[in-house]
Amino acid sequence: MKKIILVGHRKGGVGKSNTAVNLGVAIAKEYYQGHTDRILLVDADPQGTLYRWNQRRMADTEEQEFPCNRLEGNINKQLKREIENYDFIIVDAAGRDSREMRSAMLSADLMLMPTKASHADLELLEHMAETVENARDFNEGLKVAVFINMAPTNTQAERLTAKQLLKEYPEFVLMKTVVADRKAHRDSFHHAYGVHEWKDSKAKSEISCLLKEMLSVV
Repeated sequence: MKKIILVGHRKGGVGKSNTAVNLGVAIAKEYYQGHTDRILLVDADPQGTLYRWNQRRMADTEEQEFPCNRLEGNINKQLKREIENYDFIIVDAAGRDSREMRSAMLSADLMLMPTKASHADLELLEHMAETVENARDFNEGLKVAVFINMAPTNTQAERLTAKQLLKEYPEFVLMKTVVADRKAHRDSFHHAYGVHEWKDSKAKSEISCLLKEMLSVV
């Protein structure tokens, strides 16, 4: 199974880099006995957050670092070349309507869109729906899945409102998994780990569910 997974959204601050990191770690831990050599992380964001996380991982932890590239511009052909050497490519694209995100959509098997459970974030899905339809003119097989990320742990109201609003967009698959805003995500990312390597079983369980659901969609 060779899959290109794009983690993208026009909105910044929705947890794209953290999602990319945790999916990579979860795949390694659950499917490759912790080995990372079949999983390529691609940082397609000028901020370089994903790339710096992997550099810290290599320098400061005993865990295996990931193969990790920084790419910019039209990255479609580069991704198609790289997938010949890996089972999974996970792309972290810039939090705006970037050339990197649009070109990655042309080669991705799945675009995974984290969104916060707020009206301000969800309103942007209308613009993303148009972007997705344009990409599907060139990549008919592109699947797009949305999940609620960084959700409050103490209330269900925002989650239910978000899920109701997301039903208005048939372009997207609405994932059942909700990833809560837990301190473990901030702490593990800071120390260059994923939550699969951290102390919070609830955070790990949510990412594990997200991975399994993602693989069932793609």
